[in-house]
This record gives sequence, C-alpha cells and structure tokens, in this order.
Amino acid sequence: MHSLRFFLVLFFVTLLSSDQMCATTPPSAVGQNKQFDVVVVSGSSGGFGAALAAGRMGAHVALVEDTPVLGGMLSNGISNIDAFSYESLSGIFEEFRLRVKDYYAKNDPTDPIFREKSWPAIFLDGRSQQSNLAREGGRWEPHVAAQIFREMVAACPNVEVFYNQIPVDVVMHGNRILGVMTRGKDGRDTSFLGKVVIDATHEGDIAAWAGVPYSIGREARSALEPHAGRIFYFDWTGEILPGSTGEQDRSIPSSGYRLTVKNYTNSGEKAPLIPQAPAGYRAEDYVAAGDYTFSESVPRNKTEFNVNPVGSELPGANWDWPELKPLERTALQAKYRNHSLGYLYYLQHDRGHTEIGLSSDDFSDNGNMPYRMFLREGRRIHGEVTMTEADVNPFVLGRGLTLPFRTDSIGVGHYPIDAKAAREKTDLSMPDKGDGDFFLANAAQPFQIPYGAIVPQKVENLLVPVALSATHVAFSAVRMDPTWMELGQAAGTAAALSLKEHVYVRDISLLALQTSLLKQRCRLVFFWDVPLTEPYLAAIDRFSLLAAIDGGDHKEFHPDAPLTRATLASWIVRAQHMTPSVSNQHFKDVPWNYADFREIETLYDAGQLGAFGMEPQWPKFRPYSQEKFGGFAQSKGFTDFHPEQTMSWTELLQTLHGLEPPSSASAPFDERVWLTDLMKESQIEVAAPDMNAVVLRKEACAVLLTFFMRKHR
Repeated sequence: MHSLRFFLVLFFVTLLSSDQMCATTPPSAVGQNKQFDVVVVSGSSGGFGAALAAGRMGAHVALVEDTPVLGGMLSNGISNIDAFSYESLSGIFEEFRLRVKDYYAKNDPTDPIFREKSWPAIFLDGRSQQSNLAREGGRWEPHVAAQIFREMVAACPNVEVFYNQIPVDVVMHGNRILGVMTRGKDGRDTSFLGKVVIDATHEGDIAAWAGVPYSIGREARSALEPHAGRIFYFDWTGEILPGSTGEQDRSIPSSGYRLTVKNYTNSGEKAPLIPQAPAGYRAEDYVAAGDYTFSESVPRNKTEFNVNPVGSELPGANWDWPELKPLERTALQAKYRNHSLGYLYYLQHDRGHTEIGLSSDDFSDNGNMPYRMFLREGRRIHGEVTMTEADVNPFVLGRGLTLPFRTDSIGVGHYPIDAKAAREKTDLSMPDKGDGDFFLANAAQPFQIPYGAIVPQKVENLLVPVALSATHVAFSAVRMDPTWMELGQAAGTAAALSLKEHVYVRDISLLALQTSLLKQRCRLVFFWDVPLTEPYLAAIDRFSLLAAIDGGDHKEFHPDAPLTRATLASWIVRAQHMTPSVSNQHFKDVPWNYADFREIETLYDAGQLGAFGMEPQWPKFRPYSQEKFGGFAQSKGFTDFHPEQTMSWTELLQTLHGLEPPSSASAPFDERVWLTDLMKESQIEVAAPDMNAVVLRKEACAVLLTFFMRKHR
C-alpha cells in the first residue's frame, strides 16, 4: 500500500516546510484531521495498555479501534488468563485481573466455578502451572471484560477512544510516521496525526505500510531454533515425529472465532439453536473432533470454544490474511465465522447437544458473535532486537532452567511455546495435532522481552508491541494477552518519555523507561518470592538489571535473607561489570567450586578486597629471594574469607566506603549520615536502622543501587 503524503500545514508548521511533503491526496478528500501526542492503532490488549500508560503520563492519546469494544480478544472470546504463574502478571493487566476478581466477588460469588481446585504444578520446575482460577480473577465473560476496559479508560481523560474506525493508510514524511488514516462506518475518512504512533494491530498493518521490514510464516530449523520450520509433534509424550523437515514456509497458525457458549439446562431458557446450516457447512469437516462434553470454563455456566485443530478453528485458510488490506479481509472473515458457527451447528444438530447455544448476553448487538476473529500471528516486524527460541527455551543455550538475562528488559512473560497447526489435520493415523502444532510445557520458564523487540527498523517514532520482532517459535510464547498488555504499557510509557525528552522513541533513556515501568508496578525481572506488594520491588528489579541477577534455576531472590560477605562480593563484581579474573585460590574457605569463587577472586585480583578487610599476601614475602621463589611452586589458601558471615549496616557501609577513591576531605566518615543520604536518594522510606543490625538482601539492593548509580554518573 502506498503511503499518503499530503499537506498538513497546521500540524507540521513547526516541523517542516510544505515543500518537503508530497501531496498525493488533496486535503479536501481526506476528511477531518485530528491531532494528538500519541496515536494508538487498535484497542487490542497491547493497544489498551499503551493508550492507558501514555495517557496516565500526561500525553493526549487517540485510541483508534475497529470494533465497538476494547481489550482485543480479552473481550472477544478469550475469557481466561494465559499465564503459567500469577507472579508473572503485573502492571495494567494485573489491575484488570483484580477488577475481574472484585466484580464477580460482588455480583456472583456463589457460582460453582469459584470453587474449582487449583491446577497441580506438574511441570518440570514444580511451580509453573495454568494460572487462571476464576476466584482469582482468572476467568470472565466477554461483556464483563468490555465493561471493565471501558471503565478503566474512562478514568483517564487524556485518552480519547474512537470506535469502529478501520485503518486504511499511513501518513509519512520520509522515514518518519506522522499519523494514520481510517475509514468509519459512514465511509468518511479521518486522519489521526501524532508525534508518536503505536501499531497495536495483530497484523502489523501500520508498520508494514510505513515501510518496516517484516516476516510472515515459519523460519527454517537452526541452532537457535530447534523447533522451527515444518514440524509434527505429539504433545503428550513430547516427541518430534517423522515428517518434521524443519523447512521454512509462509504458513501461520490456525485462526477461528472464539465463541462464548452457554449451557442452558438449568437456566429456565431454551438454548438458541442455529436454525440452518451456515454457508459451506459439511458435517464431515467436524467428525474428527469427536463428541463434546460441556465444562464450565467461564462464569455463569458458559465456556469458550477453543477446539482445534478440528472443530471451531480452521488451519491453513488464513495464510493470506496478514497482507490483505483490512477492507479486503471481509470474505475470509465470513469463511471463518461460518466455520466456527458450523461447529456449533454440528454439535446441536448432528450430535444432539440441544442444551448449548451462543451466550445470549454477550455480543448482543452482533448476533452473539465476537466482533473479531482470533489471529494468533500475522506479520512479525524486524526490530532492533529479534527474539528467538533461545530467549524462551532455557535448554537451547543452557543446561538448566535459566534463560539468558536481559538487562534491556521491559517486561516479563511466562507461557510455554504454544504453536497451533498451520495446515489441516488429515492423517488421523498419527497422534499429533497436525503440521505446526506443538506445546512445550516442560520447557516453559519466565522470560524477559527487550525494548528493541518493539522498536522497528527503518521507521522513526513508531512502536510495535503486538506484532513485535520475534521468530515464529519465540512469538508462540510471547503472543499471550497478559504479555502483550505489558508490552503495550511499555510502548505507551516510552512514547510519553520521548515527548518529554524531545527524542525519537528509539533514542529514549532505557534507564528512564525501566524506572517509570517499575513505578507503575511492572515486572522487569522474575522472582517467585518477590510479590508486587514488596516495598523494595523497584530496588530489587533495578539492581538485578544492573548486576544481572537472575535468581538461578529456582528464580528466587530471597529478599528477607541476610546479606552475606560472599553475596556482597558477587554483587559488587556484577554491578561494576568487571571482567572475571582468577589467578589462584587465595582463601581456605572459598574453594574453586564455591558458588561465588570467581567473583571473590576477581575482587582480589582487582585489589578491591581491602574494603572487606582482606590484605594482600605479597608484602609478607619481600624482598625477592631467588632461593625461595625462583622455581615454579605455588601455594594457596592463605587465610579465611568467611563467605557466609552476615553483614551489619556498619560493615556494609564501611565496605562500600572502601571502594570509593581516596578523598582529601578531613571530615571523618559517618556511616549513619551516609546511609541516610543513600536511602533518601533511593526514594525508599524506612526507619533509621540499628547500625549493628544485620542487613537484609532487599535493603542492600536499595543502598547498592544508589551507590553504583552515583559511580556511573
């Protein structure tokens, strides 16, 4: 699609002269122009997070949505949390979850779904599990989600929502995006002009039209992508099956309408049966799905239809969808609508399930059908950073459960690599779900998403938090609504910061972005034992980002454990990004296989253990003696370091003071005054401690973060 380039003199008079722009459409033909700080295209989960974050930070935001509801699939049939831990949820999505929990606690607390048992933690790490219990706000009806999203955005007057606006083009000046053009139901075009544009569409339409390079389909199998390309996989045993060639192709995962279906048995109403078969209906298309047993997965005796690869979804027919223009997707949309309805018709008329039907109070103005089709994956942009399977599967590069640590993290996700079939399931003799379907539950670990993954190549002042930069395999773990909403929140925050800093979004301060996200109670590092209510959360996350503390395979920080000498030594090395250097084993109680051996010896080699009261050994052996030291012998273990000894506030501060360069000031060092100064700068309000008391790890984070940030400045 060719970008519209026309004169917008009133808006751009301070940016460029009129002879710098190319007018391909006369101003009178483009309808009205609306001017904003930030334009967010699509009220998807990512778009909602972006708009609310930017608006709360003072930006004037246009949220442009092509349906009558916000929240994307969260209000269009996906009625549960897709996450493998509650601990990974944060920011605006956590606000949504708690509102859902509060709504049902007040309005329908006796529903049996609120008494369901927790899922057992059956996976490899013994902790990860589906985290979507109804009593924890993990399940909702679509109309309830839509209502909550409307209430949340209404509380932020800086955000203006424009419903039923279909994007049709972009407004560009060179490689800089200036806005988007939409078409309303009345056929009238509107130009939404902004200093920053956020493409939150599932298809990545805005980015593509603006000239961002992108990928569609599956990459070929590679060293960093062992599950890429054509693959047949049996979930139950976790085996790759014959026929898995790893070939690259342009296929995308299956799509479908996520119907909300109700069991009307005890409702006093008759289930609304579909009176006649939808266009193109063939009963044989659904036979392989088998019979159906209703199970309440949505409050008020409802469920969501997520039956694949045979059933409510249709693999293989959606490959052209991403690159079709929005107005050209209508025919394919109808095909998928009819296929999903066809499955319900099959159950009602061919299988005799006359007790179920479409939920009568959801999508009541749309024939009880969702407003949008579920597109799991469309285009994936090429960003400054591209995520691969190695970023979400810990066994690609490691031997344990620890993933590569991202100091440029803007969010955390926690879900298995969950790819759906890309072609119809035809060979029923094999146990797999079809070409492309695999669910790596036992390789699922919380992962971080880098800022560069939402910053596109080649185009300025555009962010893409939904169709982000990732391979198909990595995208299959990232593409969950809690993660998308968190990435949207990061995008909105970045947009607001770019306006304040007067720089392009790719040039904003990463530290400022991370600091702002932590103030919004967003997770940037995952620890099972650091809840969002932890007062030291921001200090722990920020220091962990500075010092690359990942919690190891157990993903634990132990915030209330005492600080030890070994831990402090390790953190000092990490925070200074010191190059490892081991020349010997200098301490009897720190053998080579001690966890922090390398870091302690690195400090020794750097001459920084004096701060710990450890003196070098060599002065004891002066002067040089050919007779004693002319050979090749080497001793070790000269003294004790006492690595597990806990540290008091006095000891911690004296140690840090020992790392400072020598000062000519004559005033004596006052630990209490220095601590008060450090804690004030850390913005954590705590009572003055007993200087002889043991320092907790979380308290040390606040002090160390401030100390090393000062040194970096």
